[in-house]
Amino acid sequence: MTLIDKIKQIPHKNLFYLGFLVVFVFIGLSYWQLTRHQQDKLIIDSIDSKDYINEISVTDLYNLNYKFEEFTKIQLTENIENIELVRTWYLRSRVHNGENGYHLVSLYKTNLDEYFLINNGWVPLNKNVDKTFLYKKPIFRGRLLNYDIQGVGQDDIPDSEYLFRIDKSFIESETGVNLPEFYIVLIDDCGSGVECANLEEPYDAPHLSYAFQWAFFALCLTIVVLRRNNLITWKK
Repeated sequence: MTLIDKIKQIPHKNLFYLGFLVVFVFIGLSYWQLTRHQQDKLIIDSIDSKDYINEISVTDLYNLNYKFEEFTKIQLTENIENIELVRTWYLRSRVHNGENGYHLVSLYKTNLDEYFLINNGWVPLNKNVDKTFLYKKPIFRGRLLNYDIQGVGQDDIPDSEYLFRIDKSFIESETGVNLPEFYIVLIDDCGSGVECANLEEPYDAPHLSYAFQWAFFALCLTIVVLRRNNLITWKK
């Protein structure tokens, strides 16, 4: 008897078809996690490869002729002697070493009326941080990041001290300023009571383990469905 003949005579057709539908879902989830693992590895490799510090000015950030890439390591060195702190926000739902908190985001203005946005790093939920360092002459050494894209989730609220994402269009609309194409995440000298953000942390999730887990579930369910329908048997 061929396999096709056996399938036609299976005793639990509903279990067979529903079971293999779920198996294909598990395989799809496994492939998705494997893809996420590969994407995150490329991002981490990109971060690690850009280790040279480029000394630039805020004006350079506005200059589209400069072909900056995301994660480029930079230090602002010009026109920051008389900067003015314009506004600060708390970026919600940030985790550091397993603890919930915020990222402290600050908007600055130079004496040339140019603006730039800084992610200073992580602060705890109680916001127990002395923000006076923001008004002093800090060292802006960090990496360039693309702004977040508006997607699924709660919208940012005007006139609030909280942000759900670093959305260029929202911040420009909220403040009436023109921002450069990147914002800066500090990598050291982040401020008193502030933990510098670990850029690799969001991309260090166990996607590969999840991929094997979903593949294992698919294999187990396949065996159960085939056994229940007498399509495979164990030899004694």
